[in-house]
Amino acid sequence: MRISTRDDGLTRRMPAHFRQWPPSGGGVSPYDDCTTLEVSYLTDEETLRQYVPEEFSITRPLVMVMYEKCSGVRWMGGSQYSLVTVSVPVQYMAGKQPIDGIYHLVIWEDKCEPILGGREEAGMPKIFADIPEYRRNGDSLSVNASHEGRTFFEMELVLGPAFSGDALAGINADNGRVVQFGWRYIPRVGPYPGPALSEATYYPVDNTFSSAYACSGTVTWTVPARRQHPTQCDIIAALAALPVNDYLSGSFRKGTSTMRMDLARSLP
Repeated sequence: MRISTRDDGLTRRMPAHFRQWPPSGGGVSPYDDCTTLEVSYLTDEETLRQYVPEEFSITRPLVMVMYEKCSGVRWMGGSQYSLVTVSVPVQYMAGKQPIDGIYHLVIWEDKCEPILGGREEAGMPKIFADIPEYRRNGDSLSVNASHEGRTFFEMELVLGPAFSGDALAGINADNGRVVQFGWRYIPRVGPYPGPALSEATYYPVDNTFSSAYACSGTVTWTVPARRQHPTQCDIIAALAALPVNDYLSGSFRKGTSTMRMDLARSLP
């Protein structure tokens, strides 16, 4: 067996000498129980633009912050993990036809396996954080994320009215699909500048929501000193520096999700 063989018809995952399988028919990954909390706010487009590659146009200067508790994750043997995403609505302009979706600025997750797969195979900008399960006290909802005991992210929401039947059907239309864009950047090995691989990626996820509620909410970023969190302080500081011009209505949703790695691809 030669790992360097490119035409053996197999997909591999690290460590590549152990893990290999035919790619055909794979990549459909059901998540049986998902809870999502989301808040969005308008920001300054010029400031936001510096974090979005030029292949994408920003369709609205909106920062979309989402927490999700994923349970019944079948590819993990029914296990669970939590995540926090910060995203921007964009249109991919570099191909033959424009594609609408969201560009992820960063994704924090609290388990290793989904981080490695999403980064290496789909170009999702995943990094680690401790993310406890969301708390609910009456109509109040709260979420936080921390690293080494220092909280850097907090989201507070107040539960509002339930979505109408038509509104729920609207977010479930077209399989509830959300097109995710990322950027897969793998540096060269050793003390050399530049990438071994650098490309935009396309990765859809389908959703079926059984319930949804409108919410109002806020997000708070606490920027650590570099000595406290040297590997992520620049990310947190950049997000904290994006001005909050106006909060929009958020949401609290429950349902199922299906990761569509079978449809994922590199973009030209």
